[in-house]
Amino acid sequence: MLRLPTRDDLASSKQLAAALGWNGFDVMDRRVTRGGTELDTTRGLVAGQPAALFAVVKHRNGYDPLDSAALFGYHSALDWGLVGDDEGLTVFNTHWLKENDWYKVPTIPWDEVGANRSVFEAFAPEAIRSRDLQRISARWVEPTDFLMPVDAALVNRLDRWRDEALKYSGTANRVDDLLQVFYAQMFVLRTVEDRHLIDGLEPMSSIVPAHDKIDRQKWQTLQNAAREKIGSDLFDQDVTTQIPDHVLAGVIRDLYKPYGLPGRAAKYDFSWIDADVLGLAYEKYLATVLQPTSLPVQVDLFLPPERGVERHSVRKAAGAYYTPKYVTNYLSTRCVDEFFAQPEAHIPRVIDFACGSGSFLVAAVDKILRHLKARDASKPWAKELIEEGYIAGVDVDATAVTAARLHLWQRLLEEPEALPLPNLTNVVVKGDGLDRKTWGHLDRQYDIVLGNPPFLATAMVPGREQLEANFGTATGRYDFSSLFIEQALQVLNEKGLLGLVIPNRIFKNKSASSVRAMLTSATDILSIVDFGTNRPFDADAYVGCIIARKLEPDQVHAEKLKVVELLTLDAEFLTATLLDADRDKTDSAVLRSYTARHPRGGQPWHLLSAAEEIARIQIEEFSVALDSISSIPQGIRTGANDFFFFDVQSSDGKLSKVVNGLGESAVLEAELLEPSVYGSRVGRYQVIRPETRLLYPYRNNVALSEGELQANYPHTWAYFSRNRELLSSRASLKKTNGRFYELVWPRDERWLRSPKLLIRDLAPQTAFAVDITGEVFLVSGTAVVPEDPEVIMPLMAYLNSGVIDALVRQTTSQFRGNFQKFEPQHIQNIPIIDRFLEDENFQGQLAELSDRAIRLKAADQTLLDVEVEIDALIAMAFSQRGVNLVR
Repeated sequence: MLRLPTRDDLASSKQLAAALGWNGFDVMDRRVTRGGTELDTTRGLVAGQPAALFAVVKHRNGYDPLDSAALFGYHSALDWGLVGDDEGLTVFNTHWLKENDWYKVPTIPWDEVGANRSVFEAFAPEAIRSRDLQRISARWVEPTDFLMPVDAALVNRLDRWRDEALKYSGTANRVDDLLQVFYAQMFVLRTVEDRHLIDGLEPMSSIVPAHDKIDRQKWQTLQNAAREKIGSDLFDQDVTTQIPDHVLAGVIRDLYKPYGLPGRAAKYDFSWIDADVLGLAYEKYLATVLQPTSLPVQVDLFLPPERGVERHSVRKAAGAYYTPKYVTNYLSTRCVDEFFAQPEAHIPRVIDFACGSGSFLVAAVDKILRHLKARDASKPWAKELIEEGYIAGVDVDATAVTAARLHLWQRLLEEPEALPLPNLTNVVVKGDGLDRKTWGHLDRQYDIVLGNPPFLATAMVPGREQLEANFGTATGRYDFSSLFIEQALQVLNEKGLLGLVIPNRIFKNKSASSVRAMLTSATDILSIVDFGTNRPFDADAYVGCIIARKLEPDQVHAEKLKVVELLTLDAEFLTATLLDADRDKTDSAVLRSYTARHPRGGQPWHLLSAAEEIARIQIEEFSVALDSISSIPQGIRTGANDFFFFDVQSSDGKLSKVVNGLGESAVLEAELLEPSVYGSRVGRYQVIRPETRLLYPYRNNVALSEGELQANYPHTWAYFSRNRELLSSRASLKKTNGRFYELVWPRDERWLRSPKLLIRDLAPQTAFAVDITGEVFLVSGTAVVPEDPEVIMPLMAYLNSGVIDALVRQTTSQFRGNFQKFEPQHIQNIPIIDRFLEDENFQGQLAELSDRAIRLKAADQTLLDVEVEIDALIAMAFSQRGVNLVR
């Protein structure tokens, strides 16, 4: 049981934190001084992420101690804190406001601590992770407003001045680039100033003598001092000459004065802001670029001309998305810890050759320094990491390179004896991650490769021919990120660690077989994290993480790997949650983790738990695959649906007046118009009664000749002739050498004219409809055509059951909204239990339930009750066979 804090725990904030369960946890303590008010503070960290603040008042003089503690906590990017003094303990929140003041709970006197046990238990590490304080706060007064995080607040203000600079700058060609460098310089200068790293350095505020002016002479003096004492190459260029004075003055003021923060004389203190927070602010700022429009005609001679400004997301256009901190921390922690777990581990060489803003590089530096300081806390390890070239970053975007260098500088400023900062020109370079010739001296072997490669469709990738000549995985419909995986394996030392964010479609898609084969032959995969249909960042792709160790020659492969499936991102401290899941088997509302058999070769990775594997093996003993009792073809592909699909307006049985998908009317021979349905319009438990018609110029699976069309179907031939140019342009038709009026894939009329079940390509669950009469031509989607048409109704209930859906979900790719992709390879191996084949009563029950579901569907009523009955019936059939289904 938690020991409640007492007045004796006011000896130090670390002791107060220990009383609340933080003894043995990662903590950081420091003195916080404002005026004559002095606090001893400790931040409790969860997997490196600030989680809770504990403060003990040491001296009062002028500033409210809680105000100082909350301001420090706000800068430190944590939410909840506790201040202790002789009167008692006060709970506060650093991002909530109550009537324009910090949100706080009335001080709990020392003699009432025991009566408020639940409040203090909520400050224990696990309770902080579970958000207990947010739930408990509902008993207290509600907040009236909320503060933006410090990184967002900084970006919000800086973006305003960015607009101003482009509106009023005399020459707008490079002003956005220059302003980005200026902001980087300001971040470093403000950090140096507030950390008191240079004696006698004039504060930046001294160069702003008036609201909209700067003292150029003082700025030059400050820049010279920065160039001499801070070092690096950041201050080599004076970028202010083309930026309006009022913009420079406004930027500097806004880096001192926050907007909307409560308390007396609140100002930004850059010594309190972690490098990751400043790095996040800068990368958010760089997420868009501004492009000025041309200057308008000047109407008023007394006002400066003002141009318009347009915003563009170049990072998104390039398929580059900044990675959430919990992902960078997780991958870097796993890879660095795994490396140092090796006997006599040396300092690892780390590279990210799509480094973006440098978040992986900074995370790696942070984790490596923890290990090295445990060896010798007095040695200046940070400088050695940079000067000896242990950290390397490459990015094709020059703006990203600037951001990565700034991010590293900010992290290095947190180290003792940080100045002068190292020159990072040869550490983070502009280059093509897939062309090692552009890396310069960074083209060598590494012990750890980290990163989040760009997510781009291969159609958007320039120079595909050269890539396909250089990379073995660049074949077929390859994924661009596969090339980065291959590159990583090429630069990785034996026993080196790989930690990458990749599209999770690589796990199962047929097109990724070559990269799967390469990974499983060259590495032992240690862990796979699958985010499923959750999106950790603003990308259209669905992602996962992979951690692997490169094998030595003739090394025996591992038999098992760890699999973590994220069910939701709605949880704090996900780094710690992922690391915990890596160590143990975990099932919770947040994730599911288990050990799976290590995949081999290029086959899709069906990563099953031991229980799931046992269940599948048991099922195989008394079932047959669906494709042994049914054919499973894919639907027709026209290549031009708008020209081949029609709504019939009238018909005399021989000729039909129709309208195509473009709204164009035509008269066609009714004999060539087949009842049809788009796969995308197929619904669960739907009886297909098609209203549309497909123009199908075939008989007995053979395309009609031009002569037959002209002679027997002149109206259809005239329609085709009018659209000849457009129909001939179909690229997919050229691959089949078909005539201009043919379908891309016409399919076999024998199954098209048979009773069948139909399913669309994407659906949230198995969702079969039925064509009872066998008259529907399916366009796109997939069909199940039973050899025995009598089983079609019970088979629909069986395949639509939750039991079968859970089994199919183990093999399908997942998409947004929990949608799955259904293709023949996902359906053909569905197990059909022997009872279904042998027990007519069982079939009859399923057929009756299927019929009920159809009637409820037609009446637009809920199917829940009948689906529960279907699931129970099928689950019982498996249970009677001794199978414990894992769902």
